[in-house]
Amino acid sequence: MLTVTFIRHGQSTDNVRHVWAGWADAPLSQRGKAQAESLGAYFSQTLFTKIYASPLKRAATTAALVLAAQPAPQPPHDFTIESIKEQNFGVAEGKPWCFPDNRTFKSLAEYMSEGKYPTPRPGERFTDGESDEDLATRAMQAVDDVIMPHVRSAARAGRAEHIALVSHGLCIGALICALLKDSGDVAPTREYTGMQNTAWARVVIEIQGVADDTPMIPLADEDRPPLIVTATDFGRADHLVKLKPNAGGTGKIAYDPRQRDIRVFFSGAMQAVATEHRESNARDETNGEVQN
Repeated sequence: MLTVTFIRHGQSTDNVRHVWAGWADAPLSQRGKAQAESLGAYFSQTLFTKIYASPLKRAATTAALVLAAQPAPQPPHDFTIESIKEQNFGVAEGKPWCFPDNRTFKSLAEYMSEGKYPTPRPGERFTDGESDEDLATRAMQAVDDVIMPHVRSAARAGRAEHIALVSHGLCIGALICALLKDSGDVAPTREYTGMQNTAWARVVIEIQGVADDTPMIPLADEDRPPLIVTATDFGRADHLVKLKPNAGGTGKIAYDPRQRDIRVFFSGAMQAVATEHRESNARDETNGEVQN
């Protein structure tokens, strides 16, 4: 049996701006660092077999903070997995997002010609970017390259494994849907989007007809056994319940690991005055006031 915990990255400096942020490589904000540290403490007794992450700073830094909280010996990790990066928004990256005008029937190209970047319709993409269909294809490749090797290794060893993938809102949704479809769920009954920063989701993957205690199932690297995939959790954020609303300060200030923590520098005497930005997003990687 394989358990996969998907983790959305902490708040980035782009998450508190109303801009498209897919492959744009913004760092964690101070608030995002506090969220990731809280998540690391929450998972400190969860022994991961391996921790993977997107190479984008907001995901890789979140993963590093989760890894740092793991007990010794810490699990192996790989924070360079290109296939679990967020959807690429092309020319819209860093541009303000807007809602489409439903009174008109403008194409995405017409909006872009006006310097406007609304949410693309299914199958559409910004110039030089990816569509939701492109993202789904990439997610299926990530399942093959990252997740399936652990399904096979767990079966061969006759023991359970548990991996963590630190990724991005839209990509996590695509990964979960790819796994569910792989198990025969052609049309997942819910849309797996809308996780706040550092929220997590979980799926359990079993091989059909194989009991948990069955030892040493012989599987070749190219074998793809029929799977049973169960989504057990989605959007969990228990670790944020006790996190103070302004922990880490304003989300507009980037976390720099080379600097001393500002809270330590001022001996905890300073109180943050910035208004908390809700970790919501339009299309999951842009910030907005409505949770998707």
